[in-house]
Amino acid sequence: MRRDRWTALGLAAFAVAYLAADRRYPLETLATPGPGLFPLIAGLALLALAVWELATAGARRARKSTGLVPEPPSGEARQAASGRVQAPASPRGPLLMAAVLVVYVAVLPVVGFIVASLALVFVSARLMGLAGWWAPAVLALGITVASRVIFVSWLGVPLQ
Repeated sequence: MRRDRWTALGLAAFAVAYLAADRRYPLETLATPGPGLFPLIAGLALLALAVWELATAGARRARKSTGLVPEPPSGEARQAASGRVQAPASPRGPLLMAAVLVVYVAVLPVVGFIVASLALVFVSARLMGLAGWWAPAVLALGITVASRVIFVSWLGVPLQ
């Protein structure tokens, strides 16, 4: 069995275990959600993504075996064709990410949720290799606004 199928099965098993553990928390209603609603949504989303990965892994394998899908170009050929050369991942990346999270926790009470979260997502996206400046900025804005709407406006959880 290929690695992508094992990964999908592992994620599905994790999602099922997560959903089983979430059963201890009440859901209540959408108007007054209980503590079990957000984990339920997250667990179902993870399970759906695992099932999708499992289904598409089989479809990709079938298309490759029939020759309907050409083999992707090598990494160098892909970079040359796109005109963008991305630097190899730094071995310091995980340490930098940990440092960014520590700084985030330290500055959150000082600058507030919006500014700290915008910076966290932007820097994290750049550390993970998202090229350019616009894509990380739009990602940071989207995640920060969505988090604020979900937690503050809908769930009533103070984020500061």
